[in-house]
Amino acid sequence: MALLEIGTTKQLFIDDYLIESMTNTKQVLNPAQKVDGNPVLRPELPWEGNVVRTGGALSRGAFFDREEGEFKMFYEAMEVRPKYVNGQLEVEEGKTHACLAVSEDGVNWQKPNLGLYEYNGSTNNNIVPPDRYMHFLFYDEHESDPSKRFKGFKRWGSTQTPGMTIDLFYSPDALSWTPYKGNPVVDTRPRYGRWGPTMFMGWDAIREVYAVHMENSLHRRSAIGKRLIGRAESPDLVHWTEPETILVPDERDSPDTEFYAMPAITYEDWYIGMLWIFHTTNVTHHPELAFSRNGVHYQRSYRQPFIQRGDTPSAFDSNSIYAGVPIVLDDRICTFYHGINWRSPETAVELGDKAMGAVGLAVSPIDGFVSLDGGKGVPTDIGHDNPTDNIESLYKQRSGRVSEQAWRAAFSQVTTRSFGFSGSRLHLNVKSAAQGGSSAGPCEARVQLLSPNHEPIPGYGFDDADPITETGASQVVSWNGGSDLSALRGAPLKLRIYFKNARLYSFQFR
Repeated sequence: MALLEIGTTKQLFIDDYLIESMTNTKQVLNPAQKVDGNPVLRPELPWEGNVVRTGGALSRGAFFDREEGEFKMFYEAMEVRPKYVNGQLEVEEGKTHACLAVSEDGVNWQKPNLGLYEYNGSTNNNIVPPDRYMHFLFYDEHESDPSKRFKGFKRWGSTQTPGMTIDLFYSPDALSWTPYKGNPVVDTRPRYGRWGPTMFMGWDAIREVYAVHMENSLHRRSAIGKRLIGRAESPDLVHWTEPETILVPDERDSPDTEFYAMPAITYEDWYIGMLWIFHTTNVTHHPELAFSRNGVHYQRSYRQPFIQRGDTPSAFDSNSIYAGVPIVLDDRICTFYHGINWRSPETAVELGDKAMGAVGLAVSPIDGFVSLDGGKGVPTDIGHDNPTDNIESLYKQRSGRVSEQAWRAAFSQVTTRSFGFSGSRLHLNVKSAAQGGSSAGPCEARVQLLSPNHEPIPGYGFDDADPITETGASQVVSWNGGSDLSALRGAPLKLRIYFKNARLYSFQFR
């Protein structure tokens, strides 16, 4: 059997692909944490009505412009109110305006005066003219031509007409667009089908193609009769494969579960998707973490929401959350989302002026989708009584009463499969899980190196390992003060990571 080579690729603990065994350890989903002050973008200007939305079925939403060093967000603003029509309560949508907002930190947003569109006799607004607004757009890091660094798409057709077409556009700044001469690049009319809510992923660096995910039920025309997730690929954004269904509800899902859309990114060697879970009986949405190693076969090991809906009826995101594309930036992962606190006109009437839709932000630490969580690290035979005692000090003081085996057993453990690596140093992403007053004391992590048959490699044992006792996304692992692993390159090895009062997110050789 060929040796698994991981090179210098970061290894996350999302699945058990590289995990041989775990002791007193479990894999835990870490939901993204909403920032203080949510929503970060709310309707407040005359042309914004009571709903602003981004990252939904019609737009890539927010992105970070690395050349200009700021977040940008294209969003839709509209007035949505309940109205009686022939004695029946219905939802009426007013005129929709596409707008632009910018931010340095993703929390505090400005709405610049673009001077491009006249509203009530003035162009002093942030409205993007209809001919400059794309239904979908993305920043193309694969593109070498600066005049085409943004790709945009416009969709034509409606749910009442058979089929649809999609046109491709290029732009240097996401505001001035040049159409591709061979439009349309997608035409579903010959089959009378439709790409439902569509999320253009952009360049897929793993499969080295452009990719798009869509609701692949063809609007209730699929044999299963539910909303599903499909994927199509293209080498050039012009020639697309036939969409292939890649995600369907399974026996663990309730009968009313459907999949509305899935924004996705490549992250290290992974595909990370924000799968929109749609429940048809209570008409709610929330995002769930879906992940894949090849972009086609996705796993859904963690069935709880990745972003929780608001817990009070008046919270702007209490009914539905439509997550956008995660943005990886420095030490954090930002997920902007459209939240709304009503779906039915009856709920809107009940909420009155509090009925709204707005944009929120939820943040994860780098690599922080899933962690390995362990116990508190208290040896079972240490015999301590005071919960404020420092456990390691007690161990050193009472070494005659506590065996080394018991001390090691107090650590949670994860052992990897055998692999080969490149690079010369091992880095660990670890976070302290200590709570105020915890009897476990500070976090600690040690790494032992093993041969494929579990023999400790001399000089890299448990007692040789220097303890890591602080939170850090790239903590260098060392043994007796040394961290250079160049001498071990080319030979298969395993890691056995001991940790207590800590969360492990990833490891990487560099």
